[in-house]
Amino acid sequence: MMCSVMYIPTPEERYSKVARLTLLLCIVAPSAVVMWLAEIADLMSCTYAFLLPVAIPLDWVGFNKVAAMCISALLQGIVFFWLAGTRKLSPKAKTTIAVTWGMSFALILRILIAFAIYQAARAM
Repeated sequence: MMCSVMYIPTPEERYSKVARLTLLLCIVAPSAVVMWLAEIADLMSCTYAFLLPVAIPLDWVGFNKVAAMCISALLQGIVFFWLAGTRKLSPKAKTTIAVTWGMSFALILRILIAFAIYQAARAM
């Protein structure tokens, strides 16, 4: 009988390399799930749902929808590429920031959806 030993990596080894795709999915996926569960969007709308928490307030301020989405994409792109490219943060810290960013934007999006539903019900 052969005795096998299970190797459990240390936290440093677990987070040693974080791909940019992983960071991007940590940001995009929570908002996409919120939009999908709200049943108000198709697949394409779910892919850009993470832009809405910045774009909707810009739209309220006076920008048109396209300009608000472009500004949101520009701001989030700058922050994302800074996060992915910085060497000062550990991979674990990068992942934590990306998950926190994605989940907080999903919460903001959920609040905006609830507000829109409330406004529509109130207008009836």
